[in-house]
Amino acid sequence: MTASKRAQGGLSMIGFLFVAVVIVVVAMVGFRVAPSYVEYFTIRSAIEKSLRDAPDPTAAVVKKSFEKYIAADYIDSVTAADLNVVKDGNTVTASLDWQKQLPLVGNVSLLLDFDVSVSR
Repeated sequence: MTASKRAQGGLSMIGFLFVAVVIVVVAMVGFRVAPSYVEYFTIRSAIEKSLRDAPDPTAAVVKKSFEKYIAADYIDSVTAADLNVVKDGNTVTASLDWQKQLPLVGNVSLLLDFDVSVSR
């Protein structure tokens, strides 16, 4: 009978609680970070569309188009004034960088640093 008990394995209650706490913490951080990354991809898409839609991509035209796209998607982390547009020969590069601070628990926060650069 002792041989069969030794062969059995399982998760103790303390082990289960530890695994559950780790899963809950990872899920909490994931749920806090996910909207910021969705916003990042939306901003990247808006910059790509702004460069693609402009027949003559000057800084003013690209910024005005970018402002239209971020207004339609309710983006408030960045503005069109934050967008840097540089023309080098036939290549136009639009870049944007910003930070987002997400409070987690108490005085613990997570700082996300985003950087987007798109060329046409």
